[in-house]
Amino acid sequence: MCAGYGYRRLNENLAPLRRYLLAQLGRPWDKVFSEICAGIDRRNTVQQHIHQHIRDFIAIDVGVREGRLVDLADHGRFLRADFDMYQELYVDPRSGLIRLNKHYRSWRRHAEEDRKRKAAEIDSRRRVVDEKTLFLRLEDIWYRVEVGVLPKGRLIEDVIDGKKGRRVSAEWRYDVVLRKSVSREASADLRQCERLYDTAQFGTLDS
Repeated sequence: MCAGYGYRRLNENLAPLRRYLLAQLGRPWDKVFSEICAGIDRRNTVQQHIHQHIRDFIAIDVGVREGRLVDLADHGRFLRADFDMYQELYVDPRSGLIRLNKHYRSWRRHAEEDRKRKAAEIDSRRRVVDEKTLFLRLEDIWYRVEVGVLPKGRLIEDVIDGKKGRRVSAEWRYDVVLRKSVSREASADLRQCERLYDTAQFGTLDS
């Protein structure tokens, strides 16, 4: 379905739905939903898509757990442990009215906050001596570690069923801190964004 009109087109189609729902603050959800259904032609692929994404903007099945409002619907991969409703709006389970989620944060903001939190955590465990040497705190012990640059993957041309294709073959190196092989294509940990790996470990240091 996405191939028919692309993700950008999908987002453009959903924008009016978000604006409409935001304009319905304080109204009964049952009435608003009836109006939405009356204006959507289920035979139209785009309009049907809009109907399917209503719950991306408003939490409908809301309950109270330990004094906090939570989205009871199973959204699978969309759920996170650090907040209870990812939608901008929700249906108040006590009154049935549409309310604004005061804890709402966009996914972009969540991603930025996660990035800053991870960067701060890394900085607390790492001290850069020079381009080849780091001090790393591992299990509350500081180690002097020598690092190297992970090589780029090799571009390989293959012929499968008479058709030429290309793929990248990862160049793996053994990381002495992680105690496993790593590559640019696979995830590292403390040095992932720098494409570095630990080549040698030189013992402990006083913190």
